Amino acid sequence: MMKLCISTGRVLRHTVALAGLCLCLAPHTATAQTEAIDTHIRELDAQIAQAAAAQDYEAAAALQKDRQTWVELKQAVEAQDSGRIMALTEALQHPYVYQAKGSAPAPTASAPADNGPEFINQVYLMTAGGEYRQLEKQEGHNSSSRGGYGGFGGGTSSYKITGATSNVRLAPGQYRFVIKTYPGQDPSDLIELVKFDSDKGRKQRAIQLSKSSHYGWGSSRDEVTDNRLRLSFKNIGQQLYEITIEDPMGDGEYGFMNGDKVYAFGIDK
Repeated sequence: MMKLCISTGRVLRHTVALAGLCLCLAPHTATAQTEAIDTHIRELDAQIAQAAAAQDYEAAAALQKDRQTWVELKQAVEAQDSGRIMALTEALQHPYVYQAKGSAPAPTASAPADNGPEFINQVYLMTAGGEYRQLEKQEGHNSSSRGGYGGFGGGTSSYKITGATSNVRLAPGQYRFVIKTYPGQDPSDLIELVKFDSDKGRKQRAIQLSKSSHYGWGSSRDEVTDNRLRLSFKNIGQQLYEITIEDPMGDGEYGFMNGDKVYAFGIDK
């Protein structure tokens, strides 16, 4: 079999190097690390696409899981969150190594005309007529702030996207969201729904990810969860899942997050 991904040894060199990050990364060091992570994420994207084309959905799902961990590692490096960096590098010690099983079979003329949304692992708005409408698609960035002298007062980590409001506007209750996954893939492992705070002055939307406290004998970090909404999923055929939002949704700005990608929309009365 021909190996299409980077070798296990190379992956381990990546993770060992990342595990050696110091507790307080210098800005230029963090930038170099995120650039290296971006390169590896692009390699994984290519492998996922090739596995899907070969209908090797088990491999595609495993690669997607590894990709999500690398995305979270990038966010941790950007936020200079040393505890999270160490936890994620530990999780990457045994990456999935993809091996091609052959070329994808040619599509047959009898293939169904409607295979669901065009893109896998992307959230869509399904219309009453059965069409799939794309949400506002963005890639945001992490931001961290530190309080007190030398950051001793603690700090926050946030995720921001451009624009104070989404160009996709929906009425309360007038929506049906769906996502298509690879076979054997749990959609709850892929996405979460968050409510953004709108900052019209800076023309951006943001959510808090975590809060940290620093004191003389140590530090603590708490994830912020009150801006997340609970989801459930129902398979409605051909790996297409309807997304049910379990918590009430008022006016405001929302987004489904899948790693560093956001599928955003707004609710208006």
